[in-house]
Amino acid sequence: MNDLSLAKNRKRIQTDETCDAIYEGKYITALLLRQPNTLCVDEREILINYYSKNGKEQLLKIGEGKKIIPFVAEMFIELGFDEQFWRPYYDFYLRRNIKIKNILDSIFKELKAHGCKSVVLTENFGVLLASNSDMASFCSGDVDLSADITEKNIIVSILNLFGFHSKDQPSNIGEYTGQSMQFFSGDAIDGGFWVNVIWKPVTRAFLVQDRYEARLRRKRTEAVYYNKSNIRILDDTSLLYFCALHSSAGHYFTLSPGLRLFVDIDRMARKPNINWDSILQWQEEDSAGIRISMALYLAYRVFKTPIPEEFIFQIENNTASKRLLRYLLNDCSGQIQNKSSILRRLYVELESDNKNLIFNFFNRILSYVGSKI
Repeated sequence: MNDLSLAKNRKRIQTDETCDAIYEGKYITALLLRQPNTLCVDEREILINYYSKNGKEQLLKIGEGKKIIPFVAEMFIELGFDEQFWRPYYDFYLRRNIKIKNILDSIFKELKAHGCKSVVLTENFGVLLASNSDMASFCSGDVDLSADITEKNIIVSILNLFGFHSKDQPSNIGEYTGQSMQFFSGDAIDGGFWVNVIWKPVTRAFLVQDRYEARLRRKRTEAVYYNKSNIRILDDTSLLYFCALHSSAGHYFTLSPGLRLFVDIDRMARKPNINWDSILQWQEEDSAGIRISMALYLAYRVFKTPIPEEFIFQIENNTASKRLLRYLLNDCSGQIQNKSSILRRLYVELESDNKNLIFNFFNRILSYVGSKI
């Protein structure tokens, strides 16, 4: 097997968005990202038929193109197909992710020893741990930490101590300067790995997120320790809320890494202790429009994520919500769109506010101009 390392250098590897599993005109890549025990008999039959027709090499190509190899490996090991072929891929990511967890545990232990109180593990790897998912089912080349910028100096020094170093952000993302820092170690985790420290709830230019920021600051103080380790993670309800915000506001619901954003939402939403009333309340208090509800609804449509009727009603019984949904999701094939441009992102942003589209557009322009005077 070839070296599966995701980060040989500081260049981030992009997904191949054209590499999808299509079966009888239906988009079934989403099935490959599901936890095997959540598939119904018909869904298992679809994957079995696709595998029988296309073979393991085609599934490996999709896994590599979408950066979901461990998910594909876990799925077909569970379904009883070519375990000897898939097991090395699965074992590689299992060993790799255990190393990541151990490194994070050491970093958090050092942060605690130096009195750093704000740092929490969030999103992707945070969800992997918080949801008690299979440890192999994580394949990103980075992990995300949320922290208060007042503790920046301590955080930087400790990450440096563990061999993670940051470089100045490129000028072409200048609007994001000051919102996050990216730290890289070429020696960590099979050839290289990133640790991102994010000072804002969402790394997004021109996003008014004062209310999100105030809530996240409070929720970080209530973070829990993972499984008697030193790793701190947001409580389950808060983690789900901010994963939905990350998908909707940070990635305009469907932009890269696309479906993997909804894996986070799906896994947290399946936990039995989610306080759904709080999520509805926070969405209203934070003036989040339909961002949280739409992110949850897309997970419901793509992954059959169990969500309360209130969120489904918000999307299916609102003209603006249905209009945005038609843009984001192909109702026939079940595929989410992944196109991006300034105008497309502006449209998603305006519709997400759940206000009159034209009025909202001009109101935002006036507000922006006013802030510059």
